[in-house]
Amino acid sequence: MKINVNGIEMYYEKYGEGRPLVLVHGNSVDHREFKDSIWLLRRNFTVYAVDSRGHGLSTKVDELHYSDMADDIVAFMDQLDLRDVVYFGHSDGGIIGLLAAMRTDRIGLLLPGSANLTPNAVAPWLRGGIKAVHTLTKDPKMLLMLTEPNITPEELATIKTPTVVIAGSKDIVDEKETRLIAESIPGAKLRILEGEGHISYATTGSHLADIIMEEAGIRKPGIGGTLTEPQKKILKGAQQGEIDAAFMYEKLAEVVDDPEDRKAFERLAGDEARHADVFFRYTGQTLKANPAKAILIPAMYKTVGREKLYPIIAKAEYDAADKYKNIIADFPEVEEVMNDEVHHGDAVMGLLE
Repeated sequence: MKINVNGIEMYYEKYGEGRPLVLVHGNSVDHREFKDSIWLLRRNFTVYAVDSRGHGLSTKVDELHYSDMADDIVAFMDQLDLRDVVYFGHSDGGIIGLLAAMRTDRIGLLLPGSANLTPNAVAPWLRGGIKAVHTLTKDPKMLLMLTEPNITPEELATIKTPTVVIAGSKDIVDEKETRLIAESIPGAKLRILEGEGHISYATTGSHLADIIMEEAGIRKPGIGGTLTEPQKKILKGAQQGEIDAAFMYEKLAEVVDDPEDRKAFERLAGDEARHADVFFRYTGQTLKANPAKAILIPAMYKTVGREKLYPIIAKAEYDAADKYKNIIADFPEVEEVMNDEVHHGDAVMGLLE
Protein backbone atom coordinates (compact mmCIF):
# COMPACT_ATOMS: atom_id res chain seq x y z
CA MET A 1 0.00 0.00 0.00
CA LYS A 2 1.05 3.61 -0.53
CA ILE A 3 0.16 6.83 1.25
CA ASN A 4 1.02 10.42 0.30
CA VAL A 5 3.04 12.22 2.96
CA ASN A 6 5.00 15.44 2.63
CA GLY A 7 5.06 15.33 -1.16
CA ILE A 8 6.19 11.71 -1.50
CA GLU A 9 4.53 8.32 -1.71
CA MET A 10 5.42 6.16 1.28
CA TYR A 11 5.05 2.43 0.78
CA TYR A 12 3.98 0.26 3.70
CA GLU A 13 2.61 -3.18 4.44
CA LYS A 14 0.02 -3.89 7.11
CA TYR A 15 -0.43 -7.15 9.00
CA GLY A 16 -2.41 -8.52 11.93
CA GLU A 17 -4.56 -6.74 14.47
CA GLY A 18 -4.12 -5.17 17.88
CA ARG A 19 -2.09 -2.26 19.22
CA PRO A 20 -0.36 -0.42 16.34
CA LEU A 21 3.31 -1.29 15.86
CA VAL A 22 5.37 0.74 13.41
CA LEU A 23 8.62 -0.82 12.15
CA VAL A 24 11.20 1.36 10.40
CA HIS A 25 14.25 -0.21 8.77
CA GLY A 26 17.88 0.83 8.49
CA ASN A 27 19.86 2.52 5.74
CA SER A 28 19.87 0.98 2.24
CA VAL A 29 17.34 -1.76 3.07
CA ASP A 30 13.54 -1.70 3.33
CA HIS A 31 10.60 -3.14 5.28
CA ARG A 32 11.71 -6.68 4.42
CA GLU A 33 14.43 -6.31 7.05
CA PHE A 34 11.76 -7.38 9.54
CA LYS A 35 10.17 -10.23 7.58
CA ASP A 36 11.11 -12.87 10.16
CA SER A 37 9.66 -10.85 13.06
CA ILE A 38 6.47 -9.73 11.31
CA TRP A 39 5.19 -13.29 11.12
CA LEU A 40 5.26 -13.48 14.92
CA LEU A 41 4.38 -9.90 15.82
CA ARG A 42 1.21 -9.78 13.76
CA ARG A 43 -0.38 -12.21 16.18
CA ASN A 44 -0.49 -9.44 18.82
CA PHE A 45 -0.17 -6.15 16.93
CA THR A 46 -1.37 -4.35 13.86
CA VAL A 47 2.04 -4.14 12.22
CA TYR A 48 2.88 -1.28 9.87
CA ALA A 49 6.19 -2.00 8.12
CA VAL A 50 7.20 1.06 6.12
CA ASP A 51 9.77 1.99 3.49
CA SER A 52 11.44 5.30 4.30
CA ARG A 53 11.70 7.92 1.57
CA GLY A 54 14.45 7.03 -0.88
CA HIS A 55 14.18 3.34 0.08
CA GLY A 56 12.29 0.31 -1.16
CA LEU A 57 9.08 1.15 -2.98
CA SER A 58 8.76 4.67 -1.55
CA THR A 59 9.54 7.72 -3.66
CA LYS A 60 13.19 8.16 -4.64
CA VAL A 61 14.66 11.55 -3.74
CA ASP A 62 17.83 13.45 -4.64
CA GLU A 63 18.82 14.11 -1.04
CA LEU A 64 17.98 12.65 2.32
CA HIS A 65 17.72 14.15 5.79
CA TYR A 66 16.66 12.40 8.98
CA SER A 67 14.46 15.37 9.87
CA ASP A 68 12.40 14.89 6.70
CA MET A 69 12.17 11.16 7.31
CA ALA A 70 10.93 11.76 10.84
CA ASP A 71 8.34 14.21 9.53
CA ASP A 72 7.20 11.49 7.13
CA ILE A 73 6.62 9.06 9.99
CA VAL A 74 4.71 11.66 12.00
CA ALA A 75 2.53 12.45 8.96
CA PHE A 76 2.04 8.72 8.37
CA MET A 77 0.73 8.21 11.91
CA ASP A 78 -1.40 11.35 11.67
CA GLN A 79 -3.08 10.33 8.42
CA LEU A 80 -3.83 6.82 9.66
CA ASP A 81 -4.77 8.23 13.09
CA LEU A 82 -2.50 5.78 14.89
CA ARG A 83 -2.38 6.26 18.66
CA ASP A 84 -0.41 4.65 21.48
CA VAL A 85 1.99 3.34 18.86
CA VAL A 86 4.77 0.93 19.67
CA TYR A 87 7.63 2.17 17.51
CA PHE A 88 10.71 0.10 16.73
CA GLY A 89 13.31 1.55 14.43
CA HIS A 90 16.60 -0.09 13.57
CA SER A 91 19.73 1.98 12.93
CA ASP A 92 18.47 4.82 10.68
CA GLY A 93 14.99 3.82 11.81
CA GLY A 94 16.08 4.33 15.42
CA ILE A 95 17.34 7.82 14.63
CA ILE A 96 14.07 8.61 12.88
CA GLY A 97 12.19 7.38 15.94
CA LEU A 98 14.11 9.65 18.30
CA LEU A 99 13.32 12.66 16.13
CA ALA A 100 9.69 11.65 15.63
CA ALA A 101 9.17 11.26 19.39
CA MET A 102 10.20 14.91 19.80
CA ARG A 103 7.40 15.95 17.44
CA THR A 104 4.37 13.81 18.27
CA ASP A 105 2.56 12.26 21.21
CA ARG A 106 1.23 9.40 19.10
CA ILE A 107 4.09 7.10 20.12
CA GLY A 108 3.29 5.25 23.33
CA LEU A 109 6.48 3.18 23.50
CA LEU A 110 9.71 4.10 21.74
CA LEU A 111 12.24 1.36 20.97
CA PRO A 112 15.24 2.83 19.12
CA GLY A 113 17.63 0.05 18.08
CA SER A 114 21.31 0.73 17.34
CA ALA A 115 20.76 4.46 16.83
CA ASN A 116 23.51 7.09 16.97
CA LEU A 117 23.53 10.82 17.67
CA THR A 118 26.43 11.78 15.38
CA PRO A 119 28.22 10.17 12.42
CA ASN A 120 31.41 9.84 14.49
CA ALA A 121 29.75 7.29 16.81
CA VAL A 122 29.86 4.67 14.05
CA ALA A 123 32.93 2.43 13.78
CA PRO A 124 35.75 4.18 11.85
CA TRP A 125 36.23 1.26 9.44
CA LEU A 126 32.57 1.51 8.43
CA ARG A 127 32.71 5.27 7.98
CA GLY A 128 35.67 4.77 5.69
CA GLY A 129 33.74 2.25 3.62
CA ILE A 130 30.70 4.51 3.41
CA LYS A 131 32.89 7.39 2.26
CA ALA A 132 34.44 5.23 -0.46
CA VAL A 133 31.04 4.08 -1.71
CA HIS A 134 29.76 7.65 -1.79
CA THR A 135 32.81 8.79 -3.75
CA LEU A 136 32.03 6.21 -6.41
CA THR A 137 28.22 6.36 -6.47
CA LYS A 138 27.16 9.74 -5.03
CA ASP A 139 24.37 7.80 -3.34
CA PRO A 140 22.38 10.17 -1.08
CA LYS A 141 21.93 7.34 1.43
CA MET A 142 25.70 7.23 1.93
CA LEU A 143 25.97 11.02 2.24
CA LEU A 144 23.23 10.94 4.87
CA MET A 145 25.29 8.65 7.10
CA LEU A 146 28.44 10.71 6.59
CA THR A 147 26.86 14.05 7.59
CA GLU A 148 23.99 13.21 9.93
CA PRO A 149 22.48 12.86 12.49
CA ASN A 150 23.39 15.73 14.77
CA ILE A 151 21.19 15.24 17.83
CA THR A 152 22.07 16.75 21.20
CA PRO A 153 21.42 15.34 24.67
CA GLU A 154 19.36 18.48 25.33
CA GLU A 155 17.05 17.59 22.46
CA LEU A 156 16.72 14.02 23.75
CA ALA A 157 15.68 15.43 27.13
CA THR A 158 12.48 16.76 25.54
CA ILE A 159 11.24 13.22 24.78
CA LYS A 160 8.40 12.31 27.13
CA THR A 161 7.63 8.91 25.60
CA PRO A 162 8.50 5.76 27.57
CA THR A 163 11.69 4.60 25.89
CA VAL A 164 13.87 1.49 25.80
CA VAL A 165 17.23 2.08 24.10
CA ILE A 166 18.52 -1.10 22.45
CA ALA A 167 21.87 -2.11 20.94
CA GLY A 168 24.09 -5.16 20.59
CA SER A 169 27.17 -5.63 22.75
CA LYS A 170 29.11 -6.02 19.48
CA ASP A 171 27.33 -3.16 17.72
CA ILE A 172 29.06 -0.86 15.23
CA VAL A 173 27.66 2.08 17.22
CA ASP A 174 29.93 3.07 20.10
CA GLU A 175 28.37 1.81 23.33
CA LYS A 176 29.16 5.15 24.99
CA GLU A 177 26.80 6.80 22.50
CA THR A 178 24.10 4.23 23.18
CA ARG A 179 24.40 4.84 26.92
CA LEU A 180 24.32 8.59 26.38
CA ILE A 181 21.02 8.26 24.52
CA ALA A 182 19.50 6.29 27.38
CA GLU A 183 20.87 8.68 30.02
CA SER A 184 19.55 11.74 28.18
CA ILE A 185 15.93 10.61 27.74
CA PRO A 186 14.02 11.00 31.01
CA GLY A 187 13.24 7.60 32.52
CA ALA A 188 14.65 5.64 29.59
CA LYS A 189 15.72 2.03 30.03
CA LEU A 190 18.91 0.65 28.47
CA ARG A 191 19.04 -2.82 26.95
CA ILE A 192 22.43 -4.03 25.68
CA LEU A 193 22.03 -7.42 24.00
CA GLU A 194 24.95 -9.65 24.89
CA GLY A 195 26.70 -11.22 21.90
CA GLU A 196 24.58 -9.40 19.32
CA GLY A 197 25.92 -7.18 16.56
CA HIS A 198 24.37 -4.27 14.74
CA ILE A 199 22.05 -6.36 12.60
CA SER A 200 21.70 -9.85 14.09
CA TYR A 201 19.04 -9.21 16.73
CA ALA A 202 16.83 -7.24 14.34
CA THR A 203 16.76 -9.58 11.37
CA THR A 204 16.96 -13.23 12.39
CA GLY A 205 14.47 -15.53 14.04
CA SER A 206 12.28 -14.53 16.96
CA HIS A 207 14.73 -12.36 18.93
CA LEU A 208 13.34 -8.97 17.92
CA ALA A 209 9.76 -10.18 18.34
CA ASP A 210 10.65 -11.42 21.84
CA ILE A 211 12.11 -8.02 22.76
CA ILE A 212 9.12 -6.06 21.48
CA MET A 213 6.65 -8.40 23.16
CA GLU A 214 8.48 -8.11 26.47
CA GLU A 215 8.80 -4.33 26.40
CA ALA A 216 5.16 -3.91 25.35
CA GLY A 217 4.11 -5.99 28.37
CA ILE A 218 2.69 -8.91 26.41
CA ARG A 219 5.37 -11.33 27.61
CA LYS A 220 7.20 -11.21 30.92
CA PRO A 221 11.01 -11.37 30.69
CA GLY A 222 12.56 -14.62 31.80
CA ILE A 223 9.53 -16.88 31.37
CA GLY A 224 9.86 -17.63 27.70
CA GLY A 225 9.82 -15.68 24.49
CA THR A 226 7.42 -15.34 21.64
CA LEU A 227 7.85 -19.05 20.99
CA THR A 228 7.58 -21.57 23.79
CA GLU A 229 10.22 -24.27 24.05
CA PRO A 230 7.80 -26.99 22.82
CA GLN A 231 6.91 -24.80 19.84
CA LYS A 232 10.56 -24.19 19.05
CA LYS A 233 11.21 -27.93 19.17
CA ILE A 234 8.30 -28.69 16.81
CA LEU A 235 9.26 -25.96 14.34
CA LYS A 236 12.93 -26.93 14.35
CA GLY A 237 11.99 -30.56 13.74
CA ALA A 238 9.73 -29.54 10.86
CA GLN A 239 12.48 -27.37 9.37
CA GLN A 240 14.94 -30.26 9.57
CA GLY A 241 12.43 -32.58 7.92
CA GLU A 242 11.89 -30.20 5.02
CA ILE A 243 15.64 -29.73 4.52
CA ASP A 244 16.17 -33.50 4.54
CA ALA A 245 13.32 -33.99 2.07
CA ALA A 246 14.75 -31.40 -0.30
CA PHE A 247 18.14 -33.10 -0.26
CA MET A 248 16.54 -36.51 -0.68
CA TYR A 249 14.54 -35.43 -3.73
CA GLU A 250 17.64 -33.86 -5.28
CA LYS A 251 19.55 -37.13 -4.97
CA LEU A 252 16.60 -39.21 -6.12
CA ALA A 253 16.29 -37.04 -9.23
CA GLU A 254 19.88 -37.95 -10.09
CA VAL A 255 19.22 -41.72 -10.22
CA VAL A 256 15.71 -42.19 -11.62
CA ASP A 257 15.40 -43.49 -15.16
CA ASP A 258 12.23 -41.73 -16.30
CA PRO A 259 12.78 -38.07 -17.39
CA GLU A 260 9.31 -37.13 -16.12
CA ASP A 261 10.14 -38.58 -12.71
CA ARG A 262 13.36 -36.58 -12.70
CA LYS A 263 11.52 -33.31 -13.44
CA ALA A 264 8.93 -34.07 -10.76
CA PHE A 265 11.51 -34.73 -8.07
CA GLU A 266 13.51 -31.63 -8.97
CA ARG A 267 10.33 -29.61 -8.61
CA LEU A 268 9.53 -31.24 -5.26
CA ALA A 269 13.07 -30.53 -4.04
CA GLY A 270 12.48 -26.84 -4.72
CA ASP A 271 9.16 -26.93 -2.88
CA GLU A 272 10.71 -28.57 0.17
CA ALA A 273 13.51 -25.98 0.26
CA ARG A 274 10.87 -23.26 0.18
CA HIS A 275 9.03 -24.99 3.04
CA ALA A 276 12.25 -25.10 5.08
CA ASP A 277 12.48 -21.33 4.69
CA VAL A 278 8.98 -20.96 6.18
CA PHE A 279 10.17 -22.66 9.35
CA PHE A 280 13.49 -20.81 9.32
CA ARG A 281 11.55 -17.55 9.66
CA TYR A 282 10.32 -18.83 13.00
CA THR A 283 13.45 -20.57 14.31
CA GLY A 284 16.17 -18.36 12.88
CA GLN A 285 18.44 -21.42 12.89
CA THR A 286 20.52 -22.57 9.94
CA LEU A 287 20.35 -26.34 9.75
CA LYS A 288 22.19 -28.85 7.58
CA ALA A 289 20.62 -31.79 5.79
CA ASN A 290 20.98 -35.24 7.32
CA PRO A 291 22.27 -37.36 4.41
CA ALA A 292 20.67 -40.61 5.63
CA LYS A 293 17.49 -40.39 3.53
CA ALA A 294 19.42 -39.03 0.58
CA ILE A 295 21.47 -42.23 0.63
CA LEU A 296 18.72 -44.69 1.54
CA ILE A 297 15.95 -43.63 -0.83
CA PRO A 298 18.03 -43.65 -4.04
CA ALA A 299 19.42 -47.05 -2.97
CA MET A 300 15.87 -48.36 -2.50
CA TYR A 301 14.98 -47.11 -5.96
CA LYS A 302 17.73 -49.32 -7.36
CA THR A 303 16.78 -52.36 -5.29
CA VAL A 304 12.98 -52.40 -4.90
CA GLY A 305 11.98 -50.26 -7.87
CA ARG A 306 9.68 -47.29 -8.26
CA GLU A 307 6.45 -49.30 -7.85
CA LYS A 308 7.31 -50.14 -4.23
CA LEU A 309 9.28 -47.05 -3.35
CA TYR A 310 6.92 -44.31 -4.52
CA PRO A 311 4.03 -45.34 -2.24
CA ILE A 312 6.47 -45.19 0.70
CA ILE A 313 7.49 -41.66 -0.25
CA ALA A 314 3.88 -40.60 -0.75
CA LYS A 315 2.91 -41.94 2.69
CA ALA A 316 5.69 -39.90 4.28
CA GLU A 317 4.30 -36.78 2.62
CA TYR A 318 0.76 -37.53 3.83
CA ASP A 319 2.07 -38.21 7.35
CA ALA A 320 3.89 -34.87 7.38
CA ALA A 321 0.67 -33.10 6.39
CA ASP A 322 -1.15 -34.75 9.29
CA LYS A 323 1.50 -33.54 11.75
CA TYR A 324 1.19 -29.98 10.52
CA LYS A 325 -2.54 -29.97 11.26
CA ASN A 326 -1.64 -29.67 14.94
CA ILE A 327 0.29 -26.40 14.59
CA ILE A 328 -1.48 -24.34 11.95
CA ALA A 329 -3.73 -22.70 14.56
CA ASP A 330 -0.66 -21.00 16.05
CA PHE A 331 1.31 -20.71 12.80
CA PRO A 332 -1.14 -20.13 9.92
CA GLU A 333 1.63 -19.89 7.31
CA VAL A 334 2.23 -23.62 7.82
CA GLU A 335 -1.19 -24.39 6.31
CA GLU A 336 0.20 -23.80 2.83
CA VAL A 337 3.06 -26.19 3.61
CA MET A 338 0.56 -28.77 4.85
CA ASN A 339 -1.48 -28.50 1.67
CA ASP A 340 1.66 -28.81 -0.44
CA GLU A 341 2.62 -32.03 1.33
CA VAL A 342 -0.71 -33.58 0.36
CA HIS A 343 -0.16 -32.47 -3.24
CA HIS A 344 3.34 -33.95 -3.12
CA GLY A 345 1.97 -37.31 -2.06
CA ASP A 346 -0.55 -37.18 -4.87
CA ALA A 347 2.15 -36.14 -7.35
CA VAL A 348 4.44 -39.02 -6.43
CA MET A 349 1.61 -41.55 -6.70
CA GLY A 350 0.60 -39.96 -9.99
CA LEU A 351 3.98 -40.94 -11.45
CA LEU A 352 2.87 -44.57 -11.28
CA GLU A 353 -0.25 -44.04 -13.36
